Amino acid sequence: MPWPTPALAVVLAALVATATAALTPAVLRTLPEPADPDGKPPYASLASHTVVAGVGLACLAATLLVTLTVPPAHWPAWLALASVNVLACAVDARTTWLPLPLARAGWAVAAVGAGVVAWASGSWTPLAAAALGALALGLLFHLLWRTTGAFGYGDVRLAATIGAVTALDSVGLVVWALLLGTLAGAVWGIVHRAAGGRGTFPYGPGLLAGPFLALALRAAQGGLSWPVTG
Repeated sequence: MPWPTPALAVVLAALVATATAALTPAVLRTLPEPADPDGKPPYASLASHTVVAGVGLACLAATLLVTLTVPPAHWPAWLALASVNVLACAVDARTTWLPLPLARAGWAVAAVGAGVVAWASGSWTPLAAAALGALALGLLFHLLWRTTGAFGYGDVRLAATIGAVTALDSVGLVVWALLLGTLAGAVWGIVHRAAGGRGTFPYGPGLLAGPFLALALRAAQGGLSWPVTG
């Protein structure tokens, strides 16, 4: 599949961002509330113009970066991060909760996307790579969750999705996404504490930033210089 022109990349990113923003209020209103919300505001109350606009702009930036730097066959898989989990992390930023239904939707989109890459490449290897990437980061964060309790289990689910999507590209992208996401999460935590925040803080937005920071870093280094499958 040929790479699109920058103009087409912008149009595609705008369409994805518009659709994601338009669906945000309905999704927020239909998300089931946790059994023990622990003071969390209702998901439906987050459906404000500010949140919808923020989701749309974040989705636009993430999707545009993907369409300009990632092979077209990989785009469906990246929607798990650039669309579904942008919304999930917007919820996390407001509530410190990453809703399970959105995590499952992200897994489903990533799985379909891995299938697209496998079909485009004519090989089963991308499916195995995605499964191994999800297992590697999911298990790592599960162990950290069990031993440190520094974040919630929603972050474990998000890490698995990040592992699946970035592993379709290369081991290098998995590693850089992990390193940069961890760094972004740490910076987020420091800012939270400096602003007088107490208790838990949303780790998901920093973790999700990791793969996109890795893409931006690769682009700054001269384009697709790391191995790409498909």
